[in-house]
Amino acid sequence: MKKILLSSLVVSASVFALSAQASGRINFDGEVVAQTCNVTVNGEAASLTPGTNVSLPHVTQGALGNAGDVTGETRFTIGLRNCLATPGTAAAFFEQGTTVDVSGRLKNMAAGGAGNVQLQLLDVDGSNAVINVGDASQRTSNFHGSITGGAADLPYGVRYYATGASTAGLVTSSVTYTIDYQ
Repeated sequence: MKKILLSSLVVSASVFALSAQASGRINFDGEVVAQTCNVTVNGEAASLTPGTNVSLPHVTQGALGNAGDVTGETRFTIGLRNCLATPGTAAAFFEQGTTVDVSGRLKNMAAGGAGNVQLQLLDVDGSNAVINVGDASQRTSNFHGSITGGAADLPYGVRYYATGASTAGLVTSSVTYTIDYQ
């Protein structure tokens, strides 16, 4: 019995040693910057709680009758004021969270709200490009506004997006963002 137990321990230890070998290395880099600005959304002081509201227009269910239909584009501006450090550029980085689905759109969080409707963010400075919320590509693909005279305006948009034939109801969502200074 002792020989079987000892053999089992040796085999178990060998298997553990094989599975514990290093497979690779990941390096992380970043930067802490001195830049800090007062942030506004559409001229109102920005806050995490309760947040700043951007109201979309009421739209008809028929305008969102098929998957991929969009309507109700509403623009908003994230303003940077009283920036302290040297001029540079900045953009909002919209972060992944519980209100964001795998496609990078914002889920409708209204209880019993409109069906098959999400919200889609847009980078409206020139290209009107869709923002894939939570995706690292925002650091290079989103418009970066120049900070001059201690201020910058960062234009964005939001619109309804149909994932199928919509049903009537409320649409609410939210997104957390950070300012990406470069």
